[in-house]
Order: sequence, then structure tokens, then C-alpha cells
Amino acid sequence: MMVNEGMKKQTPVLGQIAPNPKLTLSAAFAVASVLSIPVFLLLSLMEWWFF
Repeated sequence: MMVNEGMKKQTPVLGQIAPNPKLTLSAAFAVASVLSIPVFLLLSLMEWWFF
């Protein structure tokens, strides 16, 4: 079995097939904020301490 083969096969639940989940704009913004704010703070502290 290929890696993505299991993901492509749709399995009906209670007789209906659910659509694939989609990343919304607000979720993408939340993920970007959660990742970028700590990195910004860490780099700012490193610059303040070492340079």
C-alpha cells in the first residue's frame, strides 16, 4: 500500500461520505501567529544578548 492510498479512499459513515477537511484562512493565520511570535521573541532576545 502506498503512503497516500489510505487517505484517498473515502469511507462512508452512517451512509454518508464526509468531505475532506480544509484549512480556513483564520486557522492559517492562527498557526502562523503561534509559530511566528515565539520565534520573533527568541531571535530578539538572542540579538539583545549577543550583539
